[in-house]
Amino acid sequence: MSEPSEIQQNITEAQYAAASGTGNATITITNYYYREEARIAPADSADVADDKLPCPYRGLFHFGPGDAEYFFGRKSFITNLFQATQTRNFIPLLGASGSGKSSVVFAGLVPKLQQEGHWQFTHFRPGSDPFHALALALVPLYTTNLNETERLAQARQLANYLRDGDISLADVVAQIQQNYPSERVLVIADQFEELYTLCPDETIRRNFLDKLTTSPFERVGMVLVLTMRADFLGNALSYRPFADVLQNTDLKLGPMNREELTEVIEKPAQKLGVTLEAGLVKRILDDVESEPGNLPLLEFALTELWQRRQGQQLTHLAYTEIGQVQGALARHANEEYHKLSEAQREQMRRIFIQLVRPGEGTEDTRRLATKAELGAVNWALVKQLADARLVVTSRSEEAQVETVEVVHEALIRNWGELRGWMDTDRVFRAWQERLRGAMGQWQKTQGDEGSWLRGAALAEAAEQLKKRPEDISKDEQDFIKRSLQERERMKQAEAAPRRREIRTTWRIAAGSLVALVVSTGSGLMAWQKTQQAELNLANARGFSSLSLSDKGKELDTFVEAIKAGKTLQKQHKYDEEVTNALQQLPEGSSPVYEVNFSPDGKTLVSGSWDNTIKLWNLGTDWGLSDLMGRSCDWVRAYLHNPNSGVREEDRGLCDGIGGKSSVSGF
Repeated sequence: MSEPSEIQQNITEAQYAAASGTGNATITITNYYYREEARIAPADSADVADDKLPCPYRGLFHFGPGDAEYFFGRKSFITNLFQATQTRNFIPLLGASGSGKSSVVFAGLVPKLQQEGHWQFTHFRPGSDPFHALALALVPLYTTNLNETERLAQARQLANYLRDGDISLADVVAQIQQNYPSERVLVIADQFEELYTLCPDETIRRNFLDKLTTSPFERVGMVLVLTMRADFLGNALSYRPFADVLQNTDLKLGPMNREELTEVIEKPAQKLGVTLEAGLVKRILDDVESEPGNLPLLEFALTELWQRRQGQQLTHLAYTEIGQVQGALARHANEEYHKLSEAQREQMRRIFIQLVRPGEGTEDTRRLATKAELGAVNWALVKQLADARLVVTSRSEEAQVETVEVVHEALIRNWGELRGWMDTDRVFRAWQERLRGAMGQWQKTQGDEGSWLRGAALAEAAEQLKKRPEDISKDEQDFIKRSLQERERMKQAEAAPRRREIRTTWRIAAGSLVALVVSTGSGLMAWQKTQQAELNLANARGFSSLSLSDKGKELDTFVEAIKAGKTLQKQHKYDEEVTNALQQLPEGSSPVYEVNFSPDGKTLVSGSWDNTIKLWNLGTDWGLSDLMGRSCDWVRAYLHNPNSGVREEDRGLCDGIGGKSSVSGF
């Protein structure tokens, strides 16, 4: 049997048309995308060579309208669902993952309604932007005869109107009814759990639920059927208005019984003249009944079994070779995995962990990833995995992006290798989903500064970026880096006033010292040559002080200038560079008449003409902030207090300051 070169869904298709197996009528579903490979031929055309027989089983794909004649096991439920459409406008369909919800709607309900006649069908999946998804489903019915470009533009506009409340969904529905006065419309919201797994904004979710369920379909010929995994019922019930709507309205799709499963196994093959070896049906039933969410596993095993058939018979030997129901999917995935090189296997691991969203109180779910997230370097392998029926690729012409997702969540549950990858990377992936939610909020607010990462979230992001840059997309990396830049900018902005305050205070003290240096520096005798080294050091400190001031190092500038000035005063010398350095600092309102350093050089004390003493912490570990601006007597008493925590060598630091006009030496 020939295989498709690529399994691909094209979400730009405005309509999907299929010749129903229940008759010759063509079923058209607006905005419904469906794989086109391995189309099922009508049973009466199956009289061809054995190797040309089409496969009547669907693997991990759901049955569509064109597969209706091969869809078995749900006759009773389809009848109940059909009857519900005759009396109700809102029908939630709940069931476990792998119970066949989508197949029941597309291959069961839709063909049955088509037989009744006078129905239009449209479809959407909520995705990350449920308003836009709904608009894409409604626009072709709301405004007919649009070309592709016009349809996309109108959908974007309608999505905004619905989101903002400028146009009500009831008005849109009424217009559609006017366009099709003699027909009813079935709106299919498939995989509705995407509203919780792919749409991170709770405000958008609640707004969407309000618009969708506030009686927009009453008194008109439109019916909304939504399919949702039962393990997301708790999410749905957490929002009271939606919980109220769900009361006594949902239909629950349970597992098939043994008789129904027998139909699923036998009847599709029988329609093509193929039989199962004696005892094989019972063997398969015994295996599948113990498996939760068993239909995808069963369909995959039957598809593999069909490919290994012997003539017109499915055999026990082939069933054993494929690994039976429990092992067929895992065996297939492992075979494809081990065909790859070591480097490709690592690529495959990195691809698949991005296709799984870690569950929070629920099972892990599949996630739609974009080519940009995975990187162009990985996309060739994505195509290869699509050929191997492990993933499904899609393309959105509107957004101009290619996407990929796991072919079915049964692969997540049943392939041990993937489960192991997720167990190892669960913490990282949970963090990454939180990051994407934050980035989505930032994009929604168009870069509002309040949406940057901050605090612990930013620290964690910076650490993850350092550890695993290869698993973080370029857009995500940019978001983290820009958040770090914003944090640094805010730090600088917050520190600027304090730096200006300190700079002003230092310059007041140092500027006041200029008068002392200048007044004692002129007309004095030269010192001996042995003191020349100190003069050279003072000159160098003058240069250094000017340089440090240019670099914004205020503390170092102040210390260097003061030390240079005191050296000159001690030796009764004048130096132009030192004076320039001191004069870089403007004079203040209260001139300094005396300064001194502690023995270890870590503390500077200054006495001002306003009879106050100020101490400057150049490296001490005892608190000086309490001493700033105190009276001379108060500070001296504090320093000599044995309980103050001041070191013994610092206790006399202020002695002699406050009653004279000389400057102490080092």
